[in-house]
Amino acid sequence: MVVIGAGAIGGTLGAHVARAGGDVLLCDVDAEHVAAINARGLSIEGPVDEFTVSVPAVTPDGLPDVIERAVVAVKSHHTPAAAELLRDRLAPDGYVLTVQNGLTADVLVDVLGADRVISSFINVGADYLGPGRIVQGNVAAFHIGELAGGEITPRVRELAELLPYAQPTANVLGYLWGKEAYGAMLWAGAVSDLTIAESLERPAYQPLMVALAREVLAQAPVPVESFDGFDPADLEGSLDRLAAFNRRSAKQYSGIYRDLVVRKRKTEIDSMLRDLDGPIFSKIGEIVHDIEQGRRVNEVANLDELAAFAASLPPHAAASRPTHP
Repeated sequence: MVVIGAGAIGGTLGAHVARAGGDVLLCDVDAEHVAAINARGLSIEGPVDEFTVSVPAVTPDGLPDVIERAVVAVKSHHTPAAAELLRDRLAPDGYVLTVQNGLTADVLVDVLGADRVISSFINVGADYLGPGRIVQGNVAAFHIGELAGGEITPRVRELAELLPYAQPTANVLGYLWGKEAYGAMLWAGAVSDLTIAESLERPAYQPLMVALAREVLAQAPVPVESFDGFDPADLEGSLDRLAAFNRRSAKQYSGIYRDLVVRKRKTEIDSMLRDLDGPIFSKIGEIVHDIEQGRRVNEVANLDELAAFAASLPPHAAASRPTHP
């Protein structure tokens, strides 16, 4: 198994598979990270487990000519580059699993073909700490399924047995759209300096979070699944459950916040704006772009602005938006 993108999620999954005796090759564009893994192994830290595993790692130019099975774990805006790496390398009977945020599978499908792409929803929290070091903050939902849905195929079962915490599903898109709604709340909270739990549980921001989730769910073309405290039929109750879920994790801030504040790199907002429509999420996009370009900083005032904007919209405006075909 070749893991394209050996950061927080890709590195965590690859390390667990390697420790269990699986044949894994990690690939990452960060040469320093690759060198550290080859020299000292990949270390997983945090409250869930602590171990260091010896696993080979390469930069993209070191990938083998033929790849039977790949896991794509890069940021969504790097998906086209990952697809090109696999275009001429993926075996005729090979396949790719995407474990990314957002609805990125279509980019892989366009290059590799629909029959060679499997999707997943993963809510495991992890962060890249530095070269050769990743912290795993929790154990959470991880569901793997065929894009077409409707059945659980042998290759999906095979992946679910191979990867840690994974479960097969016949409705992976339902989980992904649930994650889109929950993820939209994380985007909102990330423009502030609050932890995930704080942004979800503060009464002043709960109407915003519910309206935002409704805006996203109105666009879902499939029945949306529940996970880790999130329930599309009980958004108000979901907020406190999700806050409690995140409070138990060693990962207190979202990867979005870490991109903006810690790693100071471009976020996945442009990819998300292509996936999602709606006035509230578009407003979040404006604020995130301002932070990326140095016109704002992460502070509660941004969340206050979002809450006021959402409150100014006509009641249930988000829920009346048309769904994608």
